Amino acid sequence: MKRILVAYILIAVVFGLLFLNFTDYTFGSTKSKNPLHSETFKVGNGYGYQIALEDKVLIRQEYIPILEGKKPFTSAEDAERTANRVITKLLRKESPILTLLELKELQIPEFNSK
Repeated sequence: MKRILVAYILIAVVFGLLFLNFTDYTFGSTKSKNPLHSETFKVGNGYGYQIALEDKVLIRQEYIPILEGKKPFTSAEDAERTANRVITKLLRKESPILTLLELKELQIPEFNSK
């Protein structure tokens, strides 16, 4: 009787560990499964963004891409929306270069006023 109880407990533990392994559960970790993250920062009179893979900076964009001259984003929200679009493209294994149309879709004021 005691052997059967031990066998049931052992089977339950094994199934529990297998379940945790297949669900990709990590103990004590609050990190998301996406290792890419963005951060906005102040640049002169505006904002820029950077995209990092864990702790390594991959892209540091101080100015609005494809805009002639060196003009930062007017708001942190614009910079963040742009960074999130670049991350989406990277996750899809696409080129991180943004087009004029994409910047218009993101409602970046410098591209929607023209």
